[in-house]
Amino acid sequence: MSWIREGELNLIEKLSANILKAGPMPKHVAFIMDGNRRYARKRHVERQEGHTQGFDKLAETLRWCLNLSIHEVTVYAFSIENFKRSKDEVDGLMELAKQKFIRLLQE
Repeated sequence: MSWIREGELNLIEKLSANILKAGPMPKHVAFIMDGNRRYARKRHVERQEGHTQGFDKLAETLRWCLNLSIHEVTVYAFSIENFKRSKDEVDGLMELAKQKFIRLLQE
């Protein structure tokens, strides 16, 4: 099953998407993934869980892009500054990204 295509838009989301489609659609959008550690801290979960949920939210966002026929997407997910984090966190992020990218390539 596709990482991005898992789960259909619900009725409200489909209605919202159809309303959005009535207007002009961009050809390209960009996202900066930020705040996963704050999200984890606020919900009292491990940092890695925050990063995992961030990737899940990215998949949901990419589903919206597909549904809206936005086929060019840029995702800023890791900066040079992020290498200043602990080795465990960086390794966890790299492994998570690797898993998701491998899955994307298989689609």
